[in-house]
Amino acid sequence: MNEITDKTPKRHGEVFFQPAFSQWKEEALRNRERLVKQIVWGQSALKVREVFKLPTDQPLVMSGHQPVFFHPGLWAKCLAASTLAESISGTAIHKITDTALAPEHLHYVPEIEDNGKSRRKQIDFFATKDMKNQEKTIPYSNLPAPEFAALEKIFSDAQVYCSPVVRNCIRSWEPKLTKGLKKDATWYDFHLSTLRTLDEVCGTHRLFMQGSKVWASEPFTHFAASWLSNLAELTECYNGSLTAYRTKYDIKHELTPMPNLKFENWWFEIPFWGVTKYQQRHSLWAKKEGKHLLIRIKGGETYTLDYDNLHGQLGTIAISLWPKAIPQTLFCRLYLCDFFIHGTGGAAYEEVGDMILNKVFNVKPPAFGVVSATYLVEPKESKGIDMIVDHVEKIQWWQRALEQNPEYLFMRFTSWQKELPGFMHPAFIKCYNDESLRKLALEKDRLVKLLQDPAPGFRADQEGQFRPL
Repeated sequence: MNEITDKTPKRHGEVFFQPAFSQWKEEALRNRERLVKQIVWGQSALKVREVFKLPTDQPLVMSGHQPVFFHPGLWAKCLAASTLAESISGTAIHKITDTALAPEHLHYVPEIEDNGKSRRKQIDFFATKDMKNQEKTIPYSNLPAPEFAALEKIFSDAQVYCSPVVRNCIRSWEPKLTKGLKKDATWYDFHLSTLRTLDEVCGTHRLFMQGSKVWASEPFTHFAASWLSNLAELTECYNGSLTAYRTKYDIKHELTPMPNLKFENWWFEIPFWGVTKYQQRHSLWAKKEGKHLLIRIKGGETYTLDYDNLHGQLGTIAISLWPKAIPQTLFCRLYLCDFFIHGTGGAAYEEVGDMILNKVFNVKPPAFGVVSATYLVEPKESKGIDMIVDHVEKIQWWQRALEQNPEYLFMRFTSWQKELPGFMHPAFIKCYNDESLRKLALEKDRLVKLLQDPAPGFRADQEGQFRPL
């Protein structure tokens, strides 16, 4: 694999692959040949796929994301999965990570202000106060579909405040989106409707897996029990891998790409969420005491399990276990697919997962792909955006310079004409031709020079006054 860095495309229509898409077919087939029958923690990918009723006679290509409104980078993963699956006579699968919280993934729509400037406005999917409060704490898995009144307002506002290209798009997509708002629909139902609509438009297809149901399965319970049976070793490896990642990329921030697991009073923080019967998601801690394993949910109860029967008892406690980022994709890559496709964000922590696969599972990490894409709302304006990207450092320098020394507009005429992109010149020239501004700039320049070099025959006294010699 090539070194993973932040390669988010900046220009309209750009797509980023790592490694090159031409290598994905070979990597996927190699992963399948090597891992599909391998036993890891008492389970093989073949047997796990049988439990989930997934195809076992063909390669599986998986993408995944939280159930948010779509953006180009997200849909690029789905399209890449379909294209790769077709090339190897396999099946594309999309895992909907409905274990996330809505506030973790805010949505915005571009709007135009009265003065012609653009802004981005956060959009609300619920109109009632009660649902807005619930949205802050309830995971997507238990969240109702967006309220029709809220969607109706989004569409209406877009017709008034958005640019023409957005207005036209809204007119086309409004009926497609609202048809997913069936009676008693959940957020998952609504998101699934949007996914299928996009597949219809693009001529692609895939299977879908709901994250919360995957984590309620017997194979995942077995995986979680195995993790807890190796708690000390895995915690040390987990934190060591994060430290090694930060060292490799000279990262000083302790929360990047995610924080280390804590160890306090013999309690290990574990990389799983505990979900209560009230659909509240909290951190979990665990420790071994004699023949028992204690699991404590933050701000709640402590559960006692027989250490020798974790697999049998883990599914009986009054909370559900959901994996956080690293164990989540480890389970998917080990058992559910032959090739996993990440965006640029997920790729960062997957490198940490590779270290864990190597050290703890004694498995050579299966290759994975990274894809992202950018599609601008106003494609015709992309040329101007490109020019800004190319000149961003100089634009920022001139912004700072003119805030402190506006006379540079007149004194360094040749410089800014050469260093700034042409579409900025008219506004500069308009100010340059303003005689009142020119006089002020020349006066400031004269006074500055006078302070630096007083007239011959004068000198400044202790109070700063100029007096004859």
